[in-house]
Amino acid sequence: MKKVSINITWFNIAVGTLFLLLIFKFFYSLFAFDLPLGFDPGMYRYLFIKYANAWPPISIPELRPWAQEYPYGLFIFTSYLIKAGIPVDWFLGWIWNLFPIALLGVYSVIIAKRENRAIGVLILLMGLLSIAYFDGFAQMYWKTYLALLFLILSFHCLERGSLWLLPFGILTILTHSQTGLILGLSLLVWWLVRLPTDWKDPVFRKWTFIFALIGVLGVIWYIPIWERAFWSPFKSILLLRGADAPAGNFPDTIFYIKNGLVLFVLSILGWAFSLQSGRATCWHIAPFICAVFIVFRLVFYKRFYLQFDFFMLYFAALALYGLWNQYKKSFIRIFLIILLIGQALVSILYVLNKEPRMSVEELERFLSIPRFVEDNAHIIALENNAAVWLLGWLPDYHTGGPGLFDFPAWTYEEWEKFIYGTHQERLQLMRTLGEHPLYFMTSSLFYAHYGEFAEPFVADECFEKVEGTPLLKVVCRIY
Repeated sequence: MKKVSINITWFNIAVGTLFLLLIFKFFYSLFAFDLPLGFDPGMYRYLFIKYANAWPPISIPELRPWAQEYPYGLFIFTSYLIKAGIPVDWFLGWIWNLFPIALLGVYSVIIAKRENRAIGVLILLMGLLSIAYFDGFAQMYWKTYLALLFLILSFHCLERGSLWLLPFGILTILTHSQTGLILGLSLLVWWLVRLPTDWKDPVFRKWTFIFALIGVLGVIWYIPIWERAFWSPFKSILLLRGADAPAGNFPDTIFYIKNGLVLFVLSILGWAFSLQSGRATCWHIAPFICAVFIVFRLVFYKRFYLQFDFFMLYFAALALYGLWNQYKKSFIRIFLIILLIGQALVSILYVLNKEPRMSVEELERFLSIPRFVEDNAHIIALENNAAVWLLGWLPDYHTGGPGLFDFPAWTYEEWEKFIYGTHQERLQLMRTLGEHPLYFMTSSLFYAHYGEFAEPFVADECFEKVEGTPLLKVVCRIY
C-alpha cells in the first residue's frame, strides 16, 4: 500500500475524536446502568475470585466441573493483580470497558505500521461502527478479547521476523481455545502455502521450529483440562455440524450481515482486492478459517463471527481508503459518507438498546442472602440468568440452576416437571439433591417467564418464603 502524508493537525483531531466516540460507546453502559452487560459477568467474577484465592496463581483451584474447561491464561494475570490489591469488580467494570478500546488502539498501531497511518485511523472508525465487536463486549468475552490482542501481536511479530512470536503465540493458545485454534490453523496454512518453495530457506525452518514449539507447549498446558477444553470440542468439530452442532450464544450470522452491511461489503472488497498484491498472509487466512466454521456450521459457529468481524475490520479500512482515493468525484465521496453515517446510526441505536440482564435492586437482594441462610446452605436459582449472577456474587455458597450448571443434575424435562408438575413430582426430584439446608431462588425473570404457573409453584407446601429475600426455603421432609 502506498504511503501517504497526513497533516498532523487533522490526524490528531481524527484520532482524538474517534477515541472519544469509542469511550462513549464502550462506557455508556457503565454510567447508564452501573452494571455490566451480558450473561457472563457472574462466571468471570467466580473465576477471578477462585483463581485469586489459589496460590500460587499457576495452580488450578477447585472448580465446578463446567468451569474446568476454561483455559486459565487470563486468570494468571488477574490473580496477581487481585493479590496486588486491585478490586475484582474493576475487571467487570472500568477495566473491561476500557479493554476493547485498548485492543482497537493496538490493532490500529499494528496496521498503521503495516500500511500507513490513514488506514490505522480507519481501523478505529471500523471498530466504532461494528455491531459484532460491540456484541462481544456486551457478552463480556474477556478471554476472547485478550486472546485477540495476543493473536494480532503474534501476526505482527511473524511479519517482522521477531521471536516475540513465541510468547505471544503461546499466550493466545493459553488464554482462549477457540482463538488459539484460529492462530494454530492460520500458522499451519501459512506454513503449507510456503512449504514447496521456501523449505530450504533457513528463516522458514526457524519459523517451522517455533510453530512446532508453540503447539507442543500449548498441548502441555491443556493436559490438565484436556477432555473438556480440547478433546471434547475437537471431536465436536469432526462429528457435529449444522443443526447438530452447538451454535453458541450469538445472533445468527445473517443478523450481523444485515445490520452491518456497509462494513461487510467493504471488508469483502478489501479482502479480495488485497489478495491481488501477492500471496495470502495470516491476516487473510484467519478470517477465511472463521468463515469456514460459519458457512459449514461447525461447533460454536456463531461465536466465530466475532473473530471474523474483528479480522475483517482491517480489510474494511483498506477498502474504504482505496475507494476514497480512487474516486475523487465529490458525489461518490458524499455517497460513501452517507453510507457510513447510516451504519453509524444503526450501531448507535444498537448500543442504546442494550441493557443489563440484571437490575441493581435485584442484585442487592441477592447480596443480602448471606444474612438469612446457613453457611452450608445450597441455593438453586430457578432460571439460568439469575444462577450466573448468584454464582459470581456469592461464590462461597454451593449454588446452582438450570442450563450449564452441574447442580442439580436435572435434565430439561425434569426441570419442566419440577416447575409445572405436582407436589409429589417436586418431592421426588428434590430427594436427588442430598440432605442439607436447601433454598430455591426466585427472580423477576422467573415470574415473567413462567407467568401464571409461577404462583402455584411458589405456593407449594414444601416452600416457605424467606422475608426480605427472593428465597424459598425447603421446609418439608424430603426423606
